[in-house]
Amino acid sequence: MILGLHFWNRTRRHLGIFCWHILVAAVCFSVLTKAGSAGAQESAIGDAPVLMVADELVHDETLGTITARGNVELSQNERVLLADSVTYNQREDTVIATGNISLLEPTGEVIFSDYAELQNELKTGIIDNLRLRLTDGSRLAANQGVRTASQRKVLSRAVFTPCESCKEDPSKAPLWQIKARKIVHDEVAKDIIYNDATLEMFGIPVLYTPYLAHPDPTVDRRSGFLAPLIGTSDELGFIYGQPYYQVIDESKDLELMPIVYSEDGGVLKARYRQRFVDGIIDFQGTAGLLDQRDNNVETGEQDPEGSIDLEGRFDFDRTWRGGFDIEQSSGRTYLRRYRLDSREVLTTRAFAEGFRGRNYTSVQALKFQGLNAGDSRDKSPTVAPLFEYNFVGEPDPAGGRFQLDATAMSLTRETGADSRKIAIRSGWSLPYIAPAGDIYTLTATLDSDFYQTDDLENGQSGDTGRLFPQIGFNWRYPLARAGTNYHQTVEPIVNLVLSPDGGNPDEISNEDSQSFLFDDTNLFRMNRFSGSDLVTSGSRVDYGFKTGVYGNGGGSSSLLFGQSYRFLGDGAFEAGSGLEDDLSDFVGRVHVSPNNNLDFLLRFRLDKDDFSPRRSEIGMRYQHSHFSINADYVLLDDETNSDDIAGETSFLEREQLDISGSLRLSEFWSANGRIVQDFSDGANRTLIASSGLVYADECFTFGLVYERSELEDDDIEPEQTVMLRIAFKHLGGFSSN
Repeated sequence: MILGLHFWNRTRRHLGIFCWHILVAAVCFSVLTKAGSAGAQESAIGDAPVLMVADELVHDETLGTITARGNVELSQNERVLLADSVTYNQREDTVIATGNISLLEPTGEVIFSDYAELQNELKTGIIDNLRLRLTDGSRLAANQGVRTASQRKVLSRAVFTPCESCKEDPSKAPLWQIKARKIVHDEVAKDIIYNDATLEMFGIPVLYTPYLAHPDPTVDRRSGFLAPLIGTSDELGFIYGQPYYQVIDESKDLELMPIVYSEDGGVLKARYRQRFVDGIIDFQGTAGLLDQRDNNVETGEQDPEGSIDLEGRFDFDRTWRGGFDIEQSSGRTYLRRYRLDSREVLTTRAFAEGFRGRNYTSVQALKFQGLNAGDSRDKSPTVAPLFEYNFVGEPDPAGGRFQLDATAMSLTRETGADSRKIAIRSGWSLPYIAPAGDIYTLTATLDSDFYQTDDLENGQSGDTGRLFPQIGFNWRYPLARAGTNYHQTVEPIVNLVLSPDGGNPDEISNEDSQSFLFDDTNLFRMNRFSGSDLVTSGSRVDYGFKTGVYGNGGGSSSLLFGQSYRFLGDGAFEAGSGLEDDLSDFVGRVHVSPNNNLDFLLRFRLDKDDFSPRRSEIGMRYQHSHFSINADYVLLDDETNSDDIAGETSFLEREQLDISGSLRLSEFWSANGRIVQDFSDGANRTLIASSGLVYADECFTFGLVYERSELEDDDIEPEQTVMLRIAFKHLGGFSSN
């Protein structure tokens, strides 16, 4: 073994440079000779080289010791020992360190002490008055610690806390800590184990346990019981759920949680995840034996209920990827009643899609289950197959581009209309920028469709086809000017669309163009419908303008406003859509964002005759370091049409306000709240109201939330809920309703 020793004696500089070099050479020769002979017999600190730096170095050949004093730094492998004094006894295989000791471990942990006696390359030994800082900042302290050869730290009369010390008074007890007769830190199993442990909060004992164990901060995941779910409900009674998490291997894990409802049976929740080299599988399912109800009255019977949510995603090669989703529930309100899921539509599908150059292809099969009131399972559609292809060409010599969209679909229902279609939309677009700066775009499209339908609501069935050409001419003239601290743009827009009247035969089943809203997003689109089942027939001219002011510091404001006039033919739009007459309603959008903290958006549709609001959507976001507020307002008039998943049309009048916000009370305390108010049909009804108080620091989280809900649906009744959540870092927590 080679033992390298470096020292600098600041207290003896009067010896002179020449004498100093002689002393260094003599001591180094003597130490190297003795260390070499000791290593040949059996090295006191192993075979790894040691680097020592100190103010003063003393070698006692009689006792076989090397003593370093003053700013001692001893390093071996990846361990570094700092101390006021270090004595290395070659004969007893011991290193003794005293005064302001710091031992930096290869894992990043740091041990502090006043006295340490170490062996085996600083890996084992006894440390008095030990203080240990773990990699995440958590701290352990003990009267004495023993580091064993099995890589275990055994601490006597010890305390553990992940909480930081009080900045104003470091001697003050942390928010919470665990005191124990003995604490064992198993570095191999990565466990922290307590014997005769007491949990203290603010220095006050609150809980005793003879045994406690939890993973150390280096563990990302570990098998074991998780924090339980505890709660009460007027409808379900006392609720208790106990999750268990199982790590199967590096790529698989499983979580199981049985939930017991004292008034309604029980449910088992399960989640299984597995990652592959080229994909993932994520399974979530529930199964239970639950009390049954008829018109919200218990029947005295128990039937099995359950749900499944299975997701898979896989990359086949550089071009193709695919996957599947299986989402089903035994009952329409089952997931919401037992607070298992809040989704309104479940979608089951299998798909494959490919991307290559300017081509996109997808093949899918889909099945839907609606969970809203009025949704019927036998009217929900099954789509299999659904084929889609999209191609965008390179610019031709004239600068134009060719585009092709193709769809083939077969849709069936247990009750209701069935349809099969092949729809091809081809088009060509040519942009041109004039010398004056105005922009012209010529677009020509052709819809070539074939439909086969059965059992339509209008009594129609059979085969039909459609050839529907459109020609569009768009003109816009963007103008800009620059100010001192801003620049402004103004852009008038005129859009001329020529197409024949009709084009929507009664034999076509409308499946993909049901939910239509006339707004700023489709004002200048040639076909305003989102799908291909309906086309925008007739000839029209759309006109409007965009303007904006953009500050050099990042703030901006913009406005879009426009209208449409149909001068030939009849449209396929329902009454109340804003497009039922030749002259449409006005639509527009206002967006104001003076800085990164504030954002305001208004989207509107105004009546063409009296400018009364027919639809309004207002959204506001404000974010500050100490508080935030979000507000959303929506107004739909009583003639706006909407279609549910079963394809049935309903007419709505909806006016609703949703306001939420949060307030930072101090460094760790915050409050939040939300209210959803319904003004539909002249009502003034609170749908949801909630408020909460949260404390969160580096080691502890406490949350208290009150919520009142007036939502009703079959066996779901209005209720009030109080939710409490407490979480201790590394120990987990619990939540109760």
